[in-house]
Amino acid sequence: MKKIDCIYYGLDADLFKPVKRSFARKILGIPEDTFVILSGCTNVKDFRKGGHIFQEIIHRLQDNTLFLVFGSQSENLPSVYGTGLLRDYRKMPLIYSAADIFVGTSLEEAFGQTFCEASACSIPIVAFEVGGIPEIARHRKNARLVDEQTSEALINEIEFFRQSPATRQEYGNCGRQIVETEFTLQAQGERWVQYLDTMMT
Repeated sequence: MKKIDCIYYGLDADLFKPVKRSFARKILGIPEDTFVILSGCTNVKDFRKGGHIFQEIIHRLQDNTLFLVFGSQSENLPSVYGTGLLRDYRKMPLIYSAADIFVGTSLEEAFGQTFCEASACSIPIVAFEVGGIPEIARHRKNARLVDEQTSEALINEIEFFRQSPATRQEYGNCGRQIVETEFTLQAQGERWVQYLDTMMT
């Protein structure tokens, strides 16, 4: 059996880091006392990305939740605060930091860089336990992951976080620690060096 080495994408943890929430919300015009769900949207018609599930969640929770969505199709979604496609990545930590939680509805995902970015900004995650998502989104550490691929299953975990600001902070802090330990650019570089060393010996 051949050994498989996995080298994760790293991110700039000096760029993707928590911004004071009150400041982020002031800049974005979001009320301080609003529960905010953040998500990304590139193609709501792509079944693999779970766009239909995300729209079900919006329909169910829009009366008491603000949906902050980034991505090329975010402005086409009803009942959301859409940022559109952000070409300046320096704005992303502000977007992440304005949220209470990050929700991913992908039914297939090789890794999911947005989960890593959310964790770097100390934002807890709700998602399905599929593909490579659990490699960054750790259940009961920085995320709540579900097996049942329904909007109801995700909503249950969303409500879990809504009811406990202290738990959100705990999960968020853990996410930042995971990124600093395993998913920085430095960690990526070190893994490449280790891999190349083994190939040459």
